[in-house]
Amino acid sequence: LKSPNSLSPDLVEPICSIAAWNGNAKTHSQLTKLYKNAKTMEEKLRFLGAMCGFKDTKLLKKSLDYSQTSDVRSQNMQLPIMKVAANPYGDKILWAWLKKNWKNLNKKVGHGNPLFNRIVSSISFIADDSMEKEIKEFFKTNPTPGTERTQTQTLERIRIKSKFLRNMRKEFKNG
Repeated sequence: LKSPNSLSPDLVEPICSIAAWNGNAKTHSQLTKLYKNAKTMEEKLRFLGAMCGFKDTKLLKKSLDYSQTSDVRSQNMQLPIMKVAANPYGDKILWAWLKKNWKNLNKKVGHGNPLFNRIVSSISFIADDSMEKEIKEFFKTNPTPGTERTQTQTLERIRIKSKFLRNMRKEFKNG
C-alpha cells in the first residue's frame, strides 16, 4: 500500500483487496487516502473497490458510509454496495445498511436511474427466502420507480438460490 504505482494497474485492486482482507482500521485509512489522492477515476474505483474487501464488518460499514460522502461521485456509489454484497462478511451488515440509507440512496441516484437497479439487484447476494417477505414489504413501502422489474427478478433469484442451497445441503447430507 505504500507505493501502489509500482504495480501494474491490473494488480492494484486485487493486491489492495488482499491487504484489506487481512487488514485493520489503519489499512482502511490508507486505502481511503489512496482513493482521495488517486489521479484518475480508474485508480479511484480500484481503491474504492478494495475498501470493500475487509472481514471486519465495522470497516465494511465504514466503506459503505464513505460511499455516501461528497468524495464519491453519485454514479460510483453503487460499486461499494455491490462489492460488499459479494463479500462473504457483507451479508451481516448490508441489508440493515440499505434499509437505513434507502431514502438517501433513492434521492441521490434519482428515479429511473439504472444504477439503482444494480443496488436493488445486489440484495439477491445477501438474502435467502426467509427474508423474502420482509424484502417484498420493504419494496412496497419504499417505492423506487423504474426498478419494479429488477425487484421481481431479485426476489426470484433469492428463491432460486435458496432452493439450490437447500438441495445441495440435502445432497451433501445424504451423499
